[in-house]
Amino acid sequence: MSRILGFLNSAGGVGRTTSALSMAVAFSEYGKRTLLVDCDPQGALTYILGKEKSRRTVLDIFTGRGRALGMIHQTSERVDLIPSSPHLYDIKSIKDDQILFKALAKFEYDIIIIDSGPGFGWVNRAVLAASDEVFIPTRLDLLSVRGGLQVAHATSNYRGRVRAVLPTLVEPRSKHGNEMMTLLKEEFGELVVERGIPKSPLIPDAVTAGQSVLTFRKASETSGLYREITYEYL
Repeated sequence: MSRILGFLNSAGGVGRTTSALSMAVAFSEYGKRTLLVDCDPQGALTYILGKEKSRRTVLDIFTGRGRALGMIHQTSERVDLIPSSPHLYDIKSIKDDQILFKALAKFEYDIIIIDSGPGFGWVNRAVLAASDEVFIPTRLDLLSVRGGLQVAHATSNYRGRVRAVLPTLVEPRSKHGNEMMTLLKEEFGELVVERGIPKSPLIPDAVTAGQSVLTFRKASETSGLYREITYEYL
């Protein structure tokens, strides 16, 4: 059965999509058959991977339309993708919060990574319900850390538990950032990936190129860090 990893933070701009994509590619490099599921209505992951015009999307899971296997698209990044749809914004309620889990449980992958949007709407509740393990990417600022704490508290209502807290866009000389890192360690202890991912111009450059940073600059420090982090969770 697949391991389902949910990437969540109720705050925006915290590096969820970059981390979900980078770790998915790293898992693939380590020989794991990997599926990405884009549950963010903004569809940044879908855009990066060039699948914005897909007719079959994750929306079909939430609306119960058709066979789920038809939603899976191959990408150039050695991972498969179920694309997002802006119509996820239109979902006002979900009768069965296990609907996403039930669909994904049928797939034969080693790893399924779900990218999510900010907030705690119905779709993100379904992501939490589907996740075996929760990864919380967060910038080292107060609102982002607050968003990560909200996710951690919400997991108490679901079977999945926090597996890692991943600081992103880290600036080592930032006093406020160091204070937030201390706060994270107090709250999460060893679950915090201490070094995190430093701020790097490679990340927006990779997005512009329509690639993961691991493909865009294979030998970069950022790529190496994502590989090292992913290795810990094989």
